[in-house]
Amino acid sequence: MSHAKIVQHSFGDLGSGGPITALGHVLSSRLAEKYDFLPMHQGQPAGGFDVQRLRQWVSYLRRTKPDLVHIRGLGNEGFHGALAAKLAGCPRVLVSIHGTIRDLHHVTRSVRRQVLVEVIEPATLRLATHLATVCESAAQRDFLDPYRAKIAGVIPNGVFVPDEEHPLRSVARAELGISDDTLACVVVGRLSIEKGHLVLADAMRRLPQRGEKIKLLLVGDGPDRQVIEHAYAEVPELDVLFLGRRLDVTAILQASDLFLFPTLHENLSNALLEGMAAGLPVIASAVGGNIEVLKRGGGVLVPASDPTSLADSMVTLLGSASLRAHYGGEARKVVQHHYTVDHMISGLDELYERILAEETLR
Repeated sequence: MSHAKIVQHSFGDLGSGGPITALGHVLSSRLAEKYDFLPMHQGQPAGGFDVQRLRQWVSYLRRTKPDLVHIRGLGNEGFHGALAAKLAGCPRVLVSIHGTIRDLHHVTRSVRRQVLVEVIEPATLRLATHLATVCESAAQRDFLDPYRAKIAGVIPNGVFVPDEEHPLRSVARAELGISDDTLACVVVGRLSIEKGHLVLADAMRRLPQRGEKIKLLLVGDGPDRQVIEHAYAEVPELDVLFLGRRLDVTAILQASDLFLFPTLHENLSNALLEGMAAGLPVIASAVGGNIEVLKRGGGVLVPASDPTSLADSMVTLLGSASLRAHYGGEARKVVQHHYTVDHMISGLDELYERILAEETLR
């Protein structure tokens, strides 16, 4: 019995973000036995209109004749994938939306941003036969109004839930130099202004003098590292550790006491879900998918770009071990009940089945 052939488009490398992580889960899941997955991976940015890559992909798609092409992302890379699928005559092109450049207000090359927002992203949406988002709030965005009939589903990201015991905690804390009388606050994500680091630095400056020590762990790297390092360096007596991109994030989460997520905008973050799966209480900005997740429990929402509210919530949670334990237990259950890899795989399978069942005109 032949299986439906689905091209899995991807961009980046391991650890570079949610879409490539989600794809890894898909390729190692039970779906790999149900469908014939064909890779269409791009490791480096297109750097403008890449005619050679487009020709290669068109040739590849014409040769393999997939039943469905799953494109991840609206940007330049997603555009190349969707255009190749269109030129190759592929009957079904699913574009999953993980973000939009229109939210990146700090992008310095304004001309590039304008081209992406006004030309590339709309073109990718037009080329798609179907669209999917990772959260309900993303599906309701105004810029999707002209393409609303194409929205086929909302498939939230999913993460693995580690064992409830934390055998790595003491070892990881020792390796990170976290003493027993220190509370570790962790932030996981790109070192980008968009992730709210300047807001967090301001909030840290507003914290009152405390009896216990606080150590801030920053996991990730990014384009604004120098600016962010300077912002944290200006906070008096702040103990901050820049850890860069890591593949041992689980151990770092287990070494921590509080997960901070002050991002200025968000769809649905794997980092947030992983922090909650590790049983960490959360303080997150009230934007996008953060609201959908935390309305189920697990932490506190604060207004975006509001360092005073962020600092006040930190004071409350850092001052109460019982409250941290309460929210941490809730956080773990929220992920277990709604945001596991199994939930994501089941939702994607159902979406694939519906799209493949539709009649198409070639």
